[in-house]
Amino acid sequence: MHWGTLSPFLIFVSSPKSSAFFFNRSHICPRLFNVLRQATTMDSEAKKRLVYGKDDALFGSIEAQHEHRPFGKVLDAGTGMHSLRWIATLPEKGMTSFTAITADTTMQLNVQKEAEALGVDTIGEILIGNWFGSESNRLNLEHQQYDTILVDYLIGAMDGFSPYQQDQMLPKLTALLKPGGRMYIVGLEPLPDRVDGDANVMCRIRQVRDACILLAGHRCYREYPLEWIERQCDQIAGLQLVASKKFPILYRHATMVRQINVARSKLPLFNNSALSKAMALQLDDLEKESLAATLRSPTGALQLGFDYMVTVETD
Repeated sequence: MHWGTLSPFLIFVSSPKSSAFFFNRSHICPRLFNVLRQATTMDSEAKKRLVYGKDDALFGSIEAQHEHRPFGKVLDAGTGMHSLRWIATLPEKGMTSFTAITADTTMQLNVQKEAEALGVDTIGEILIGNWFGSESNRLNLEHQQYDTILVDYLIGAMDGFSPYQQDQMLPKLTALLKPGGRMYIVGLEPLPDRVDGDANVMCRIRQVRDACILLAGHRCYREYPLEWIERQCDQIAGLQLVASKKFPILYRHATMVRQINVARSKLPLFNNSALSKAMALQLDDLEKESLAATLRSPTGALQLGFDYMVTVETD
């Protein structure tokens, strides 16, 4: 199928199996126009990467909370490939445009490329910048207003980009929300230092992973608990807490190995080769322990902690 624009108002659509037809852009609503254009520009491989709410517990919960209201103008305050692939499904749910933010240059390039493949690049923009950066790279969206704001694991990631500013993030985003607009805050409840039973191996993996990140000279993410998020929301004038929901996490062996591999990727950056070798052995042991623990579980997974989603809206 081919999509063409013969003028700012006349749209041309054709495919090998059908006759070409024309319609006047001014005669259709923006929502339908965006859906039609996306359908004709997305390649088949990209379609397979779309993330629909029916297949994702967290995004599905957001769609359920949003009910029948259109998503309108959307801000993804800390974007990634996963959230973009969900946002790409929202034109059919009333999204008219989107802005996606990242502080990482590589992520911006990857997300921009994916937006083009998913056919949503013409209704959105991917910006690079830091919400609390220096004057040269600080985001400036003060004059923008959004119907829907997604805060997808952003608070936990901030320690790597904007440490000690977490308490200012939600007030800043609230100022960008239209009256009656909604903000969805997704986060990970911090793992405890230890628990009884087999799930404790994941606590130890987290500790060793973070130690490797620090020994490599990098900053760890710092997750914030649901209670902290709710307390922050309660303190923001004009912001109302609508709902909070928890999503228990099941750690399979492959999931734990991914975290172990994050730690392994930091070993070449250690200043001490003996320490690096010793840590590599520790990580090998944790991989074996995690496999044994999941094999003992009737479900093949270990339940530990939870993700959460907080829904708030402005007066």
